[in-house]
Amino acid sequence: MSDLRILFIYPNQRSESIVPPCIAIFSRLLKQRGFTVDLFDTSQYDIDADDYDNSPRNEGSERVGVQNLLAKPYEGLADAHRKHRNAVTDLNTKVNDYQPHLIAVTCTESTFLLATHLLRSISQYEIPNIVGGVFCTFAPQQAISCPEIDMICVGEGENAIVDLCERMRAGKDYTNVTNLWVKKKSRRTNVESEIIKNPVSRAVNINEIPVGDFELFVDSRFYRPMYGKMYRMMPVETHRGCPYTCAFCNSPSQNQFYKNETNSKFFRKRSMTRVREELLYFRNTLNAEYIFFWADTFFAWNNREFDEFCEIYQDIKLPFWCQTRTETVNSKKISKLAKVGLHMIAFGMEHGNEAFRRDALLRDYTNASAVKALEIPHQHGVPYTVNNIIGFPGETRELAMDTVELNRQFDADQMGCSIFQPYQGTALRSRAVREGYIGTNTICPANSDDTKLNMPFFTSEEMRGLKRTFALYVKFPKSRWNEIAEAEKFTPEGDAKWEKLANEYTSTQFNFPETDIRETGNTRPIEISQNAPIATF
Repeated sequence: MSDLRILFIYPNQRSESIVPPCIAIFSRLLKQRGFTVDLFDTSQYDIDADDYDNSPRNEGSERVGVQNLLAKPYEGLADAHRKHRNAVTDLNTKVNDYQPHLIAVTCTESTFLLATHLLRSISQYEIPNIVGGVFCTFAPQQAISCPEIDMICVGEGENAIVDLCERMRAGKDYTNVTNLWVKKKSRRTNVESEIIKNPVSRAVNINEIPVGDFELFVDSRFYRPMYGKMYRMMPVETHRGCPYTCAFCNSPSQNQFYKNETNSKFFRKRSMTRVREELLYFRNTLNAEYIFFWADTFFAWNNREFDEFCEIYQDIKLPFWCQTRTETVNSKKISKLAKVGLHMIAFGMEHGNEAFRRDALLRDYTNASAVKALEIPHQHGVPYTVNNIIGFPGETRELAMDTVELNRQFDADQMGCSIFQPYQGTALRSRAVREGYIGTNTICPANSDDTKLNMPFFTSEEMRGLKRTFALYVKFPKSRWNEIAEAEKFTPEGDAKWEKLANEYTSTQFNFPETDIRETGNTRPIEISQNAPIATF
């Protein structure tokens, strides 16, 4: 087969994330080898990934009554780019016109059910498909068991997707491609007879990966809001993985997985030469206005690497965003970054109780050191946001209020409060299952406004109420806390109270009037939605 056509599907909800580097990388690798590549991206459709998660809480992987893919109206500055059409209809049109030989899907656990729904909607074409991402890596048996899926990729996908497509083009057997689990069918009956589980290959050399094919995405996908303005924003991967061991993140499990399976390291740093090459491509070819550094911990460099970054970035002259931990910053580093373009920085605070943060989340630092570190950005004119999480396994409302109390000790320009999602591959997922807070096969949603955990001492309604009033508790005086407590209740009176307080918060706390906070995808007054972890396929 001389012309093998691959269609990537990106099951994303309402521009929830910036364009994913993984698909751009795969496209470039394939195009370099003469393959034809196209993309169906659901980001600009009026859909929510959680529309496909209607199973009763803690009843395993059962799914009931999948909804239509034409969903809720959307308001915001990007509404002109919204596709007020049915995504399934458009996907079928795409497949019928393009006639791909392979469907490749990358997703996280939060979008997995949306991905399977899309695949089910085109099953009549009988086109082989492969699904990858962190969910397939950490729940491979659950993923491959879905009847809509033919193959999954366990671990990174760069080598696997190239090898698979090369075999398909040559008409060769591809059931032994590394990293793949493949459903093998009987030629006589066409019934699945077994699942072939291939070993995982070593982690790829990320300095040999080419600059991604970002031209694959429609132009409007590059525009994202940041601190009151809309920018043409591009993602740059400086690290893959993370050296830290936070219990709510799956990066530590990636590190352990690759060590056990291949005796190689998952956490890797890109060379500054390759980072510079990508930055110049974005600035000079794609007319980037803003750089979004895609790294769990941007400051995971030694001093030499940090200085080298500052040296190359001073010639880029574009504002940029990054995220890190309070323990990694000092005045000298922030000063250097501010001079070369640091526009905004995000800190993962997560929890305000030192003992709980240390023992349950494996984050060992003092509140006093965090507060002191958060004085530094403003000393150099850099705004910052702080990310917080409530609803951890074993957490009570009283413990969650310690996070409120800590946030009251510094003056963040923006803040985020999410409800914890126990995704596969995290240590806290294992704890939640072990303690009976969640079913073994439960798939967690994209929406951080609710929880799958069933904890009688901290209920879903209590978490949702605290989440929507979190910023009010932080920014308003304690004399108004009784009033705010009324706004936590999901009653007509409570909703009216919350709406009134939210309007007051918006008018008194926002200091960048150009911002349309609806654009972030979050409910007022929680302002920033954080990027999801990068999918490895």
